[in-house]
Amino acid sequence: MDATEHLEASLAAAIALANSFGAEWSQGRRQLAGDGGVVEAALRLTTNRVVVVDDSALTEFAEGGKRLYRALNLLADGSVDESAQELNELLQATRAAPQLLRQMGSPWHLHFSAPGVSEATGWLAEFTTAAAMLLGSSDQQLLRACTAERCDNLFLDATRNHTQRFCSTACQNRTKVAAFRARGA
Repeated sequence: MDATEHLEASLAAAIALANSFGAEWSQGRRQLAGDGGVVEAALRLTTNRVVVVDDSALTEFAEGGKRLYRALNLLADGSVDESAQELNELLQATRAAPQLLRQMGSPWHLHFSAPGVSEATGWLAEFTTAAAMLLGSSDQQLLRACTAERCDNLFLDATRNHTQRFCSTACQNRTKVAAFRARGA
């Protein structure tokens, strides 16, 4: 995985974690309280391996996910300065400190957390750094909020012409069916 792919994976994981704990509605359903499974699914997006999350870390992931959602939602709404302020506060709270590390038999790789922080704080530092890098790039306008009714999910528009409006085909289909029914009524 090259550096750009890792950043994209970290950003995808950040958005997934943020949606899991920050969005009130997701794809037409009221969002349930997140559990270790949603955290593990988000982490799997960046590691490509199964990561087991200790229940004691869930509260920290939940709080961090809510803060990330707030910051990313502000960015998607075009409130860049407010988003930057939220992200800066989260970067400070997680003590994000990029450094190169190598584990036995592995190549050097970049970690974003300071020594001595919890595993959850380390992951949140990485995700916040990825979100901050998005804010500082020309791609920040690709972060969007789903336009479907009863969906508060955020997503990165990956379409070629940058016109994606929905976080998923489920939201797109629900919207099209509702419009069809409204025309027939």
